[in-house]
Amino acid sequence: MKHKYFSLFYKLMTNIFFVFCYTAHAQVPQIEVPRSATLTPNVIIGFPGKPSVGGNTYFNLHSKQVQNNEDVIKEVEANEKSRMALGKTQINDYSIKHISLPDFQNLSGTDCFRTARKELTEMLQGKRKMSIKRAIFLTENAYFGNKMNYQKYNAEIQNLKNICLLKMKDEGLNPNDDMAKKMMIFRVMTDVINVKEPGTEKTIIHYPMKYDFEDYAGNKELSQLFVSKLLTKNSGQCHSMPLLFLILSEELNTDAHLAFSPQHSFIKFQDKEGRWYNAELTRGALISDDSYMSSGFIKAEALKNKLYLDPLSKEQAIAHLLAELGRNYIRRYGYDGFVKECLNTSLKYYSNDIYAYTINADYNTARAMYVIERCGMPSKKDLPRYPQAYELYKKMHQSYAILDSLGYEDMPADVYQNWLQQVEKEKVKPENQLFPIKQIKK
Repeated sequence: MKHKYFSLFYKLMTNIFFVFCYTAHAQVPQIEVPRSATLTPNVIIGFPGKPSVGGNTYFNLHSKQVQNNEDVIKEVEANEKSRMALGKTQINDYSIKHISLPDFQNLSGTDCFRTARKELTEMLQGKRKMSIKRAIFLTENAYFGNKMNYQKYNAEIQNLKNICLLKMKDEGLNPNDDMAKKMMIFRVMTDVINVKEPGTEKTIIHYPMKYDFEDYAGNKELSQLFVSKLLTKNSGQCHSMPLLFLILSEELNTDAHLAFSPQHSFIKFQDKEGRWYNAELTRGALISDDSYMSSGFIKAEALKNKLYLDPLSKEQAIAHLLAELGRNYIRRYGYDGFVKECLNTSLKYYSNDIYAYTINADYNTARAMYVIERCGMPSKKDLPRYPQAYELYKKMHQSYAILDSLGYEDMPADVYQNWLQQVEKEKVKPENQLFPIKQIKK
């Protein structure tokens, strides 16, 4: 029986290798609207919400973009020309027994990705202290060619941390209470916060972080999904918002966990009694697991394999960011051995990361199509006559089979929108209106 992912196989006949397959858990993972051309199931980050006008934070009022996106786009276009040149080197030479994807390691900027991968890997190996803040910076800075400023990035984070601490002090909350800290982070990200600046008569007003409806999936510009953009513009989506929550939790020395549902990411945390809360930052709500289950796209196999709703450890979150580094590399250069090395290490430390598996399926498809194309695009019946192409073709389908066995399934846009409406209804339920922070004063 023809596999559902194979229906696109021979439709995209030329230059398949150069198609940008955009995956991410999620946002990296992530609903498929809009969707770029792809051969395999992709995970497009984004949580569509109602467009709204939000204010800048007190500290971010005069912030500048960390990088001119036009410069990045121009460099990507230049890399595309290099890819095309590399891709033509072996065309029409079908006698070659081993055909490899072009290697982009000599292109400008790839060294930035290798440096980032090394540091992330050393975190996972225990050679460096694990830091969510640093790991996120590494993935974004590599995409910008190491042109970000870590001090400025950290200063923005410290500003938000200080707002949390000042507001807790202002309300007489115990600064050592874990739940108080977690809920204050939630409030700072989702509500208007007014607090006095120490030593002055000024009032700091921090506005809630809004959902950015423009290019929410990062199809036009990947940096729309970055935490650095969220810090600068005070707007983001279900990729950047949960990651910033993790950073602030780390800074305030309290536990919070990244978690996934189909094409979406959010935050899970516990109170002292062991009750779990799901912080839906894109909607400013605390919602139940049932709200995510109501989408109908969480299969029993997916729950059994812990793809969804399970809280990630810090190690798993950093391993996931390593897969995102590979995704960022694809968007800048394309598929080569660097991507595969990122995925191998990522899955070693987070073995059930569905995001990494979808990128791996894309990688195997790109590799198979690259070789098949250079064999003259033989028919499926004649494909066994080309041993390397046939082996890669089988490996491609093995990747799809893994996705199926894990319980992965695409969520159509209309289903996602229906789920979103249910989240809105869940938001107003009495049990989800309680703010535990109000119960934790000194």
